[in-house]
Amino acid sequence: MISVIIPVFNDPEGIKETLRSLTEQSSHPEYEIIVVDNDSTDSTPDVIREFEEGYPDLVFGHSETDIQSSYAARNTGIQHASGEVLAFIDADVTVGERWVADISEKFRSSSVDYLGCNVEMYVPNGEDSIWARYDVAMGLPVQHYLETKRFAPTCALAVRREVIKQVGQFDETLVSGGDKEFGKRVSDRGFTLDYAPDIVVEHPARTSLVSLMKKADRIGEGQVQLWKRHSLAMHPVSPLRLLPPSPERVKNRTQSSQLPLGIYLISYLLKVIQTLRSVRIYFRHILR
Repeated sequence: MISVIIPVFNDPEGIKETLRSLTEQSSHPEYEIIVVDNDSTDSTPDVIREFEEGYPDLVFGHSETDIQSSYAARNTGIQHASGEVLAFIDADVTVGERWVADISEKFRSSSVDYLGCNVEMYVPNGEDSIWARYDVAMGLPVQHYLETKRFAPTCALAVRREVIKQVGQFDETLVSGGDKEFGKRVSDRGFTLDYAPDIVVEHPARTSLVSLMKKADRIGEGQVQLWKRHSLAMHPVSPLRLLPPSPERVKNRTQSSQLPLGIYLISYLLKVIQTLRSVRIYFRHILR
């Protein structure tokens, strides 16, 4: 039994596409789709209800209104899930028709406990821009995260229920970095982590500077939380935070791009934005 858990907030089109792809699975084992609305104020709940009515034995909608956090929504999904394997994806991604079957086969045929899937970024039709090309180039290198930082992003993660039982749920007080903190607990307990390059989720790129800045702001705030609560980030006012990104890392990630210098400059801009957000949050707490 696979439980697919999807948090969503104010994204009716995104959740519609995600649910469409998940309800079109072929050769699948028993599975359920648990959608947790995080107190949306638009038509997102209506979309969820439509799929519940259309697939009453497959799609189950729940809500998390106490805490505005994707990790809190995921925890609510965990509490309602009945699967032996819990698969987490985001509300704006889509999957192929054998995605559930492939995850089931991977867990059935191996000793893996914590599995990161391959995230392929793409530019939405008609929205090509340098910002979108940056997001595609830098993307979500799940294999790199697993090998160097021992975690996979929650937009493409599957774990055995036993893992949750032993290490606990996500830290729902974090605005960002909850996947990193959870992965560290899993790794520290000695569970088997693995990467599945052939199990793919497709993730739309952010296509504007504003959307990238919002993400950078959120990461900056999350960095302070990770430093203060879990010692998993550099000190918020460390001068090392303002060092430029590694040219080698950016070069390796932009080999297929025609804009390597532009992507490098955007990487540094977003790093500065993250740092400024971390500094503001840090001094705000000190001066209280």
